[in-house]
Parts: sequence; structure tokens; C-alpha cells
Amino acid sequence: MTLFDVLALGLILLTTLVAMMRGLVGEIASLLCWVVAFVGARLLAAPVADMAFTTMQPRALAVSLSFIVVFGVLWIIQRLMRTLITSALKSIGLGGVNRMLGACFGAIKGIIIVTLVVLICSFTDLPKSPVWRDSFSAGMFERLAMVAVPYLPSFLADKLNSPSV
Repeated sequence: MTLFDVLALGLILLTTLVAMMRGLVGEIASLLCWVVAFVGARLLAAPVADMAFTTMQPRALAVSLSFIVVFGVLWIIQRLMRTLITSALKSIGLGGVNRMLGACFGAIKGIIIVTLVVLICSFTDLPKSPVWRDSFSAGMFERLAMVAVPYLPSFLADKLNSPSV
């Protein structure tokens, strides 16, 4: 077991534990929270800047400030909604199921993160190092990363240094 294996396993365990503590609903709500806050801020930044920051110059500063404010407000509202939904699940007795499904979601998320890191590292000489080559799990993650290679632009796919990816 090399340092690569320890770090990969550690990351997967960490994401699993965090997701287990939050539960599946909390994890999905968190993901949606970031997406909705970003999209909402992107759509509402200019109108909010026109209403709330009419005298601020330059306009780009007003729009940037509006983006931050709208993003923060939407993020807080969604966090409160996530807390309410999670509390409701606990009160009806589904807290354990929510946590177990959250752990599964976290493990999958950890595997995806490690696979993306392997894909990024394949653009370097790191896959040729002994720590990588002697690893038990690097080959598995390289095979998973191969799934993403057809979706990469050709100028990136040509620069891969890993023998498997």
C-alpha cells in the first residue's frame, strides 16, 4: 500500500463520513444549494444592481456586489430549507435510512473526486513515479478516468502522460 492508496482511501472515507453525517437529503440539497445560488445570482445580479446600486460606479462593481449579495441570500435560504427537510425526516423516523444512503452517496462522490484527481495528474509525470506504479488502486482509478477521456477536447487528450489513461 503506497501513499497514493492511503490518500485515495482517506479521501473516500472522509467524503463517506461527512455525507453520512449530513444524510442523502443533506448532500443532494447541498449540491442543489450551490447550483441554484449560482444560477440565481447569475440571472438576478444585473436587475438587483439596477435597483439597489443605481449610483455605484463602475457598473461592473455594482453587478459584482449584487452577484455576491444574491448568491449569499439564496444560499442561506436553501441552507435553512435543507435543515427543515432533514429535521422532518428525523422526526418521521427516516434519519437512519437518510444517513446510510448519504454514506453511499459520499463514497461515490469520493470515488469520483479521486478519479478526477487521477485524470488531472495524468497530464503530469506523476503516473510514472514508483508511488503511483506500485499502488494497488491507481490502475482502477486510471480505468475509471478512461471513461472521461472521450469527452475531453482532442488537444487535452493528446497530452495525457499516463499509460492507462
